[in-house]
Amino acid sequence: MGLNSEPIGSSGPPGAHGPAAAGRMPARCPNCDGTRRPAERFCPRCRYEFATGRRPQPPVLVPLRRPATRWELRVDTDDGYASTRAADGLATPAGRPTVVVPLERPTVVIGGMAGPPDEEQLVNLRDLTGDPGVSKVHALLSRRADGNYRLSDPGSMNGTRLNSHEVRIPRNRPTPLRDGDQIFVGAWTRLTIRRTAS
Repeated sequence: MGLNSEPIGSSGPPGAHGPAAAGRMPARCPNCDGTRRPAERFCPRCRYEFATGRRPQPPVLVPLRRPATRWELRVDTDDGYASTRAADGLATPAGRPTVVVPLERPTVVIGGMAGPPDEEQLVNLRDLTGDPGVSKVHALLSRRADGNYRLSDPGSMNGTRLNSHEVRIPRNRPTPLRDGDQIFVGAWTRLTIRRTAS
């Protein structure tokens, strides 16, 4: 050996001695059996900490908290829509203010019935707008898993229109709703669905 020669593995961090130090084989990580270099504190393969014997811990996944999506209906009358129903001989009532109805249930019944089952919410347009053209169960809002609502017409007498005074939505075919969509029902009622801050 030369003056500066010494056996392989005779120096280095604690734990670098043994069979690997004698040059027979490189040191191995006790956790994953990966090759360990003498100066490494952590196994580059699995992040095992050689000095403390601490095994790597799986990362803690913290689910992102989605803000709750809240919706409301703004219920009022619409003269432009009412004019398309003029053949019915009905006049839009004047002086009715906009009524804001928070949507609180997975199923919302829009119509003129006295009261829905407990698991449903009723938006009674006979009381809110005095609209005689609304069926008892005129339209339904159903909340999806993502918090948004879909609109469907289960078979109303006068139909349900979305963002149009003229075109009815198909019966029993749920239609996704977006913030600001306008629903026209009965003789003069407009319902605007809005997303609100939670």
